[in-house]
Amino acid sequence: MANKQNAAPQESVVKTMVVPVIVLVVICVVCSAILAVLNDMTAPIIEENTRLETLNSYIEVLPEGTQADSLTQVEAEALQTDGVEGAAYTADGAVAVKSAAGGYSGKTVTVYVAFDSTGTITNIKVDASTQTAGIGTKTGEESFYSGFVGWDGSQQVSAGSPVDAIAGATVSSKAVFTAVNQAIDCYNNELKGVA
Repeated sequence: MANKQNAAPQESVVKTMVVPVIVLVVICVVCSAILAVLNDMTAPIIEENTRLETLNSYIEVLPEGTQADSLTQVEAEALQTDGVEGAAYTADGAVAVKSAAGGYSGKTVTVYVAFDSTGTITNIKVDASTQTAGIGTKTGEESFYSGFVGWDGSQQVSAGSPVDAIAGATVSSKAVFTAVNQAIDCYNNELKGVA
């Protein structure tokens, strides 16, 4: 009789402890498999959207009238400058460089810098959407980055030259300066005169 009483609690432990664990493991495995399949299905779509977003940003900073089919793109793997994620150029020598640097909390600030054939910065776009709202995101406002337009691309930029850092957003401002300097280095050392 004592054996029957011991068997009942063990059976109860199996039902209350082991079976739920097995069920949860099976659910986790199935969910992981579904996520892996969905990741494989969406990865090419995400990659294509990123490519189109980058292409549109190049067109946005290059001279008005620039068309996608008139651009020659240079992938990041072909460029040696740290932080540079790609570039594009036109037949008349205009170049756009995509560069990124770590901003506040290590989150990336991306810039697109356009140069004319003489090396002057003709336009710039800053994506500071990863920075602190209302503070670091000010580096993505035209009132900040428009000061780079007209800058001689043979010279590095820094706080105060050609624009001041934004008070309270020093780290984000430094990220923009770093990314612009990376673009300047890439232009001067790898892309100047490519067209």
